[in-house]
Amino acid sequence: MAAALDPDFLPMPWVGGSDAELLCALALRDEDALRELHRRYAPAVYALAHRTQVANLDQGVQDAFLAIWRHAECHSRSCLDARTWMLILAHRSLRPA
Repeated sequence: MAAALDPDFLPMPWVGGSDAELLCALALRDEDALRELHRRYAPAVYALAHRTQVANLDQGVQDAFLAIWRHAECHSRSCLDARTWMLILAHRSLRPA
């Protein structure tokens, strides 16, 4: 009951969803799905950004998630699992042009 009264309480509808389900929702521009993917994968994307020696880690991670957001509909045509697909896309977005 207290959570319903707390203005900072945010329902998390995608906590139990699979990564593939989240990408399908993201393809439909579901911002809650993006939040959940970020919660799950930001540490891994930050690690990728650090390993690829991105000058601005925060900007690199933001760019990676923006690439995932823009291309989410492409995952359904891929034979890769969702995690692998996202990390490959993130890695590609972090590489210097």
